Amino acid sequence: MSMNVPAESRPATEYLFGAGDEEIARLLERAGRRRLASEVLLDQLAVAPGWNVLDVGCGPLGILDLLAERVGDAGSVVGVDREPAMLAAARRVLAERALNRVRLVQASAAAMPLPADSFDLVHERLALVSLAEAPDATAEMVRVTRPGGWVALQEYDHVSLLCQPPQPAWDLLMNAWHRVRAEAGMDITVGRHLPGLLRAAGLGDITVEVHSSVRRSGADGHVLPLYMAATHRDRMTTVGGLTAAELDGAVADLTAHLDDPNTIVVNPLLFQAWARKQS
Repeated sequence: MSMNVPAESRPATEYLFGAGDEEIARLLERAGRRRLASEVLLDQLAVAPGWNVLDVGCGPLGILDLLAERVGDAGSVVGVDREPAMLAAARRVLAERALNRVRLVQASAAAMPLPADSFDLVHERLALVSLAEAPDATAEMVRVTRPGGWVALQEYDHVSLLCQPPQPAWDLLMNAWHRVRAEAGMDITVGRHLPGLLRAAGLGDITVEVHSSVRRSGADGHVLPLYMAATHRDRMTTVGGLTAAELDGAVADLTAHLDDPNTIVVNPLLFQAWARKQS
């Protein structure tokens, strides 16, 4: 097969959250929470033994384990991520789970060193939000999908993200986070744009589903505003515009509020969109 790899036409956005141990732990926890929705998606695509599949922006796990279970020894699984630390973590996780047949590739989603028309399924989950080149990445995923194969995208849309009952500390931290993510070029509404991205990449007959979920009471360090305050204090107090005292006070107030059994957090909507590549 020819290696027709397109050049990147836009600079890659920085991955705001980094690739430290805390971020690896957060991504693995998130993979567990989103496992059921991903299993339902793979059921609808009828992923079967013998398929060649690709997980783009896999991080420390993505859905590599789910794909390996579905395609079996007769199939092949490839994971792509641009961050060396993420791939190092993925190697550790895969080894711990005895998933020895997964191949990992370091590359940008918008320029993968993979042959065209070679995968039965190309999947990405929660990677496009951090990419300035989301249209290029989607086109690249279509390029490496074989005719008749599937391209499947999963992304958050923060339109639903809220805390109930309302809490001023939540609003203060979230407003600071919005300033940080805007400066980093992140699109927190990317979920709703998935059908358009697939259509612009030349696909039709697109299916879209949306999943919602809530967190019950309990101050989980992975709740977005608390996570940002803990791991990106410098950004929250510079780009975010908070003083150190405001940040610490808001964290204490929100932690107490989340511990209240009457408090819930509505998570971002998870959009899923998929389509076949035509011959």
